[in-house]
Amino acid sequence: MLNNLLIAVKCITPIILCLFVGILVRRSGIMSENSLKQANKLLFSFLLPQYLFYITYTADFATAFSLRLILLCIAVVSLYFWGSLLVLHRTGCESRAVGAISQNAFRSNLNIIALPLAESLLGAPGLAMMAMVSAFVTPVYNVYAVTVLEMHRDGGKIDPKKILLGIIKNPLIIATVLGFVLHFTGVKLPAVVLSSVQSMGKAGTTLALILLGASFRFQNLISDRKRIISGNLFRLIIAPLIAFLLALAVGIRGQELALTVLAMGSPLATVSFSMCQAYDSDADLAAELVVTTSVFCCLSLFLWIFVMKQMGIV
Repeated sequence: MLNNLLIAVKCITPIILCLFVGILVRRSGIMSENSLKQANKLLFSFLLPQYLFYITYTADFATAFSLRLILLCIAVVSLYFWGSLLVLHRTGCESRAVGAISQNAFRSNLNIIALPLAESLLGAPGLAMMAMVSAFVTPVYNVYAVTVLEMHRDGGKIDPKKILLGIIKNPLIIATVLGFVLHFTGVKLPAVVLSSVQSMGKAGTTLALILLGASFRFQNLISDRKRIISGNLFRLIIAPLIAFLLALAVGIRGQELALTVLAMGSPLATVSFSMCQAYDSDADLAAELVVTTSVFCCLSLFLWIFVMKQMGIV
């Protein structure tokens, strides 16, 4: 039990430290609000796309491929996306906040949290299978994120043409598609180029966390407490529970069942904050949800791992 908790804490600690650096950056006045927005544009348009390109280009599709696991995860993400839109529209949620809340419903942190947890629990096979899930689910995340953010960019006016153009022109989606194309066409990039792409991609994930910390406002936690509490409950408890039950219903067991829970029960992805800021959505709420779900997932994932071990799943 203690080992499982330590695994979760080990995954979260680098995130907390980067957030703390971001908080120090803001309080020291090193970067102005305008500088933070410019840095986010660099991150969204250049660094994060390279990270996603590297993941898809280097994915090992020949091994650890589980079609039913991939299809289940995509189906669950789709359920959360459309379900969140239905609920948020019926409850009269503020248009500017829909992007952040909806992403919290369907988008989890596969690459920073779920991948290392899968490796710690299930070894190299678990890591390879989770990487495969990430390669296919991440493009779905981005398409849905652009869709919901474009839908609510101008006060909720829905323009299908504008949404489609937003998806086509989104740097994250372009990079992912390019990674798939080069991978499956057999194009071999020089090692020095691939290494540079990997380095800049890693710099992007680190910068994303620092900018998140710099944009985080503790005083907003009180005013947004209802949305933060409900968001954490869904992302960390309800979302993985629904995925767990659906996986059982379709006959998924063992390692694949454990990976489903880890994938759907991880905290809100850091890139959600960057996308909300890029699309003039409620980036402050997104930051609050990313930070709080990242902190509380130490406990929730520990409990999920404990339950699965008690059930003999892992």
